[in-house]
Amino acid sequence: MAWSLVFWCNRSTATVVPAASASQARSRAQRKQKRGYGVIVAARWANAEDSRLIRRGAWVRRRRDGSSPQFGRSGHKAAARRHRSRYRSWL
Repeated sequence: MAWSLVFWCNRSTATVVPAASASQARSRAQRKQKRGYGVIVAARWANAEDSRLIRRGAWVRRRRDGSSPQFGRSGHKAAARRHRSRYRSWL
């Protein structure tokens, strides 16, 4: 079973779920939905570097545009922290 990243309209990052198909990923993520997340807007397969983080038990942060605040320069990581704080009330 592969890892899938499910994106919500009111969250800056994805929910990680193990799934064999996109529909299964959406239904499993729906069970993890919390108040304020909004609706599911996309489900994508985790790439190789995300899969390594998941297997290590690390938190995976991947944006809908495919970028990640975990991989990049410190300025990008700081911008990602500011971006996430906008969603703090929903988390």
